[in-house]
Amino acid sequence: MSSNPKDTFQWVDPKVRYPGAPPYLIGLPKGEGFNWFKILWFDLTALKSALILIVTQLFHVLGYISRTKVEFKGVADFGLGVILAGADYWEKVTDLSQFFKWPFLPKPLIADLWEEDVEFGRQFLQGLNPVLMRKCQAEDIAVGSKFPVTEEHLKHYLGDNFSLQSALDQGKLYLVDYEIFDDIIDANQEDQLGRYTSSPLCLFYLNEQEQLLPVAIKVKQKHDQIKDSYPEIFTPKSSKVEWKAAKLAVSATDIAYQGIIAHLLDTHLVIEVCTVSTYRTLSPDHILYQLLKPHFFNTLAINYMARSTFLGRGGFFDSTGALGYTSSNELLSRAYWGKGLSTDYQGEPWEFYKKALPYSLESRDVKDLPNYYYKDDALLMWDATKEYVSDVIKNHYKDDQAVENDDQLQAWKNELISPDAGTIQGLLPPEKASQLTGKLNNVDDLIEIVTIMIFLATTQHAAVNFGQYDYGAWVANMPFALYKPFSSLYTVNTEEEREEILLKWLPGRQQTIKQIVLVKVLTILPPITSKSLLTLPNPFKQEEDKQAFKDFKKQLKEIESQLKERNKKLKQEGKTPYVYLQPSRIPQSIAI
Repeated sequence: MSSNPKDTFQWVDPKVRYPGAPPYLIGLPKGEGFNWFKILWFDLTALKSALILIVTQLFHVLGYISRTKVEFKGVADFGLGVILAGADYWEKVTDLSQFFKWPFLPKPLIADLWEEDVEFGRQFLQGLNPVLMRKCQAEDIAVGSKFPVTEEHLKHYLGDNFSLQSALDQGKLYLVDYEIFDDIIDANQEDQLGRYTSSPLCLFYLNEQEQLLPVAIKVKQKHDQIKDSYPEIFTPKSSKVEWKAAKLAVSATDIAYQGIIAHLLDTHLVIEVCTVSTYRTLSPDHILYQLLKPHFFNTLAINYMARSTFLGRGGFFDSTGALGYTSSNELLSRAYWGKGLSTDYQGEPWEFYKKALPYSLESRDVKDLPNYYYKDDALLMWDATKEYVSDVIKNHYKDDQAVENDDQLQAWKNELISPDAGTIQGLLPPEKASQLTGKLNNVDDLIEIVTIMIFLATTQHAAVNFGQYDYGAWVANMPFALYKPFSSLYTVNTEEEREEILLKWLPGRQQTIKQIVLVKVLTILPPITSKSLLTLPNPFKQEEDKQAFKDFKKQLKEIESQLKERNKKLKQEGKTPYVYLQPSRIPQSIAI
């Protein structure tokens, strides 16, 4: 390895970069890869999961042959894929349970609850993608808006005394909006892909029991009264199958958002930019290097693997995801660069400062939302992380001048934001932009930047990664893709026929096996993938920094105890515990 870190850690040429992606590292330098034990554990987990599921499927196929009296009349009949195509379909949703009769693959957390409206709402606060919910404003649902929900839509469900204005005034209405999926793929591309997407909006109502209930869904941003064969807005008073279908359209879009934006982009890819920038500009004895390095462990390795496994042609997004190769990269570009690759989409680019947890909660106006355990637990972790970062940084930067005079720190900042290097936009808010064009010169702003980095690499990644088995292994709850267009529900007339159509929306049994194996591997917890925050060794050389780390660990232990007590009480009350942000379950870095 070269002694010059800029030779070892080189940015990929933008001309050969994956379309839509932020900058990343060329190759994988020696010493940055996984150790043999971790590779073996990954492979064994995937192999064991796959074998269990394949054996289960084999039993199903044998039963299918017996039930349907398949006959093999000649050599030509051994096109088994054609003969046994029907064996890949689900006959009923409960058949999913066949895959979860083994101790190694326990039945997912929500398998028995997933169809309930209360559970659907809970998942947006405590589930796999708890970062999109925001308070609804009057203009979001006004007449003439793209989501014109009226009192009449909701009275049928919430009662004749329901007042839309009163609900808005009391802050009882919340919204998720997948506008970023609008026109991301055209109908011809969908037909060629055989997978179909939506760009839904979903309105929620916070009831007297402090339950968040879905009350209205629009499955497309732009509903065409002539072309679209289905209603513009669905409510719980729509037919049972229509309401189930509308919720499924939301869930499938939500897991696509989680996979490409909330998980891959907002944690993995952005933290790689931070990692490479740090390694290229800071010496190992620099305090920021010591502070950040533990939270970059194995990130380059997991991302190197992810780019070929997920982003490339024939990768997971291409073969199994809702959008395929081209539109997955389109979504990535929309989310990071704020513009489309193959469409005329124009939106807001990704900005670093907006990923501070307090900013996110404030901008979505959800700080007072009850039972939002992601918010509660993440705030505890944010505060503890910021206090730790502050203690360490103030040990070394006694005033703003010390920040300004640190040439390595200035090079680090410039590497992060340079259009020829890290490309990070919005490292600081607009009113502080002079520190980006000039020199970073404020201790508190440095603390904020470093806190966001560590928070994204630890707490935020844990929040959007480790629920994947609980919520995604039961594919009827969050399928990676839907295999029929929404309009297919309206090619038949009876509820029974529509139920059959809805089953064919879901991934078949073979694609389900892929989804289960993936989410099983991606949710391997510490200590296999890395240390947890509770077991992380002290990374510092100086005594005052070591003490700051000890104080941080003490706070984490207190948070662990507090959350375990809360979760124990929830379990006793028959409610679902929220465990993903217990410090013992938060890895030190993005290493899976």
